[in-house]
Amino acid sequence: MRSICTLLMIVFGVCRVSAQDSVQREPFQPDEHTIALYHFDEGEGNETHDAMGDQELTLHAIKQALWSEHPGFGAAARFERRKDDANLLLGPINNDKLHLRSCTKEWTVEAWVRYTGKGGQDNGHTLACICGTDDEGFGLPLGMRGGWNFALYNGPKKGPLKNGISPSARFMGSPRGNDPNHDTSGLLFPDRSPDSYTGAKPAFITDNQWRHVAWQFRYSDQTHFFLLDGQVVRRMGFPLEKTRLRKVKNDAEDVCVPFTVGGLVHSQDPPFYINYGNFAGEIDELRISNVMRYPVAEHLSIIGQELPTAGLNVPYSVQLSADVPRGDVSWEIIEGQAPAGLKLDSSTGLLHGKAAVAVEPQTFVVRAIDQADQSDQHAFSLGVERGRIATSSLPPAFPDHPYQATLKSEHMAGPVQWAVRSGQVPQGIQLNANTGQLQGAPTDVGNATICFEVTDANGLKEDITLTLRVLPEELRVLGPDEHTVVLYDWQGPNGRIMPDLMGDKDLTLTWTNMGGDRRVSWPGREGRFPQDTGHGEHGWVTSTKGNPKLDLKTCADAWTVEAWVRRGGAFQGFGNTNEPFHFGHICGSYDTTAKGVWELYLSDINSPDGSMAPGLHFCGEQPDQALMNLHPWHRPEGIVGDPKDAAIRDTEWHHVAWQYNYAEDLHQLFLDGKLIWRMNSPDGRKLVNNRQHDAQFSIISRIKGWARLGGAFNFGGFGHFFGQVGEIRISNVRRYGDGTSR
Repeated sequence: MRSICTLLMIVFGVCRVSAQDSVQREPFQPDEHTIALYHFDEGEGNETHDAMGDQELTLHAIKQALWSEHPGFGAAARFERRKDDANLLLGPINNDKLHLRSCTKEWTVEAWVRYTGKGGQDNGHTLACICGTDDEGFGLPLGMRGGWNFALYNGPKKGPLKNGISPSARFMGSPRGNDPNHDTSGLLFPDRSPDSYTGAKPAFITDNQWRHVAWQFRYSDQTHFFLLDGQVVRRMGFPLEKTRLRKVKNDAEDVCVPFTVGGLVHSQDPPFYINYGNFAGEIDELRISNVMRYPVAEHLSIIGQELPTAGLNVPYSVQLSADVPRGDVSWEIIEGQAPAGLKLDSSTGLLHGKAAVAVEPQTFVVRAIDQADQSDQHAFSLGVERGRIATSSLPPAFPDHPYQATLKSEHMAGPVQWAVRSGQVPQGIQLNANTGQLQGAPTDVGNATICFEVTDANGLKEDITLTLRVLPEELRVLGPDEHTVVLYDWQGPNGRIMPDLMGDKDLTLTWTNMGGDRRVSWPGREGRFPQDTGHGEHGWVTSTKGNPKLDLKTCADAWTVEAWVRRGGAFQGFGNTNEPFHFGHICGSYDTTAKGVWELYLSDINSPDGSMAPGLHFCGEQPDQALMNLHPWHRPEGIVGDPKDAAIRDTEWHHVAWQYNYAEDLHQLFLDGKLIWRMNSPDGRKLVNNRQHDAQFSIISRIKGWARLGGAFNFGGFGHFFGQVGEIRISNVRRYGDGTSR
């Protein structure tokens, strides 16, 4: 039965509980919303257990657990900044509960903490990690990142503790880049988002007292709330301006970072930022819940969720809701109107119906009033789109190999039916009319141009013309043979060390930064391949400089440099500026210092339609020996055949190759096994391979100097590849003729 005070609060808004009083000042009690709970009441030994009874969530000290007392609570875990991370508590790897995957609508991560360390110990910052499943890339020699971290971090001012630290977090989704890129981690740090402070005081911890800290998140409006002693001191909603798809999506798979309490696990071989981010002090009563446990508004406040686009004549239903309502809420549209066919239920806040007309997003203002006469209003934007085919390209196929791709539609009333309107799918491939799935094994090489049509339950028809490329078998996997000089295939269990398959240890690749194993798979390709979001942090380099094999000096008569690539979208997947992806370094020793010899790249610079074509740079010792911008859009006179066939217009896998022959002084570029560009002695200059240099050979990252595990990897600079890179092979022969693979 509700108390009289509670009923009065609902109806009249009296007897309100303050934010500070909403925080329990005693050990947390488990309830139906508790996902994991650690009391740390063992007080001895090297283990601590989940109070919910899940043995898989047991935490173990790396070496020796430390303990202390929390007045009024009992025992607490204690942590020191040790070089060997000895007293950190580790839990399971890739556990659904601890990765917040059980929190499908909201979450609260909270703890009682007493920070006793100094400020400014982390490169001038203070990062005191409380718990999480991301290690900042400091400890993973093999595994994949993708998780979260709850921490204390300095505010706008770095330096000593007196400048203040406040709750913060990091969240990383799948590392597949901006297709899409669900990495909000850098945006959640207080010093990078000073406008996120609400004005509530005190907003910072400046002493060594016990404090309650919490991080709450709600999917509906993509808003993070950071609380200190029950007050919301920071609020951040996504996507922020100019961040495009930077939203929280818990889609990371096979993450290899263990759940950790008290700091970050650091690589000891090589030592990497030892102590960085480790907590100093005590942590108690750590709880993860699948609800937001603490109020985030003082008065009735409509949740500003982003309304999904409605489909024309397709059933639509979205529930509007509000924070801290007192009693029932009534809803009404007070300005503008919802798209025709949709209505707002005044008693439930349900926006529903069937949109009758396709319209661009239109704005309407909704007001909510509760029984205590509190009110709020919020402007929503909602557009209606005609049903369409969402698939814009198809992955390549290979003769006699299983193929599968699925055509997809958006905003269409189901069930839908698919058909071939014109053209013909390759022999051996079938289209499932009910699912839109293309499946089978093609028999012959060639490009099939097909017009697909989809019909929805309302009789709406849409069509699109796509090309299904069946490429030569010789391109499918770039393997070793007697002509292979260097070969990287990216496979194997070790994600940090990638050997040359020809056995030359000097050519072994390693990460430009200690960022975890970012090899990921993609439909249509076997194995896992490196990817980057265009900012260059996670490329690959050799430790050797000026290696003759990698400088093509062992190719006495001719060479072929080839790679599989999958370009990303039109905009790079990292940063807040949505910088267009104009140029991507695939591989080579040429970098931003311009010291190296050559570079194979993709670029849309000077493109007539935004498509990307392969190109190359090659430099000799003297300025008049430089061969720059050997590229179809820079030198269109070298294009062979239709210019439309000389470039990449999608985000599927493509094979690119550069061939050179000394006897003819002939450069050739190939795309998917077809000759697209050739030129003899560009600018009247014969290629001279005489350059001596100290540049590293790099892949993906266009580095600006020595780079290895956090070196000069040109973070955020121009020229890094956005997308994935597959096998890379250098051969001492020309492998491809005029359009025919061999």
